[in-house]
Amino acid sequence: MIPGIERFYQRIADSMVPEIPEEWTTARYDVVFYPGNSIYEAEYVRAADGKARSLSPTNDGPRCFRELRKAFKEAGQSLWGRAQFLIDRNGQFKMNWDYDRCDERGNAIYIHEERLKAFEERCRRLNSD
Repeated sequence: MIPGIERFYQRIADSMVPEIPEEWTTARYDVVFYPGNSIYEAEYVRAADGKARSLSPTNDGPRCFRELRKAFKEAGQSLWGRAQFLIDRNGQFKMNWDYDRCDERGNAIYIHEERLKAFEERCRRLNSD
C-alpha cells in the first residue's frame, strides 16, 4: 500500500479531535476532489443528544488529504476521488476510499444533482433539532 500511511491517519485525526468543543461519540471528515476544486466537510455527533454538528478542522486536514493523494500517485496506486475518515471517541477509525464516478486522473466527476443531494442531506443532519 502506501509507506507510512499511518502518519496521515494520525494527522487527520489530530486536525479534527482537538477542535471538537464538547463531548462526542463519532466524527467524520468527507473529502471530494474535482478537477478544479476540492470539498472538505467535517462533523461530529454530540454525546449529550446524538445530534450531528459541523466541525472546522485545522488547516492541516485538507493539506493532509492532498498529500495523501500525492503519496498514492507516487506509489503508483489508483487515485480516489472521494474519501471519508470516520473516528470514534475511543480512537478507533476507518478510512473509506471511493473510486466510483471518477475520471482518468482520479478526480470525482461533478454531477450537480448528486452534489445537491449530498448538500441537502448534510444540512438535514446538521440542522435536526
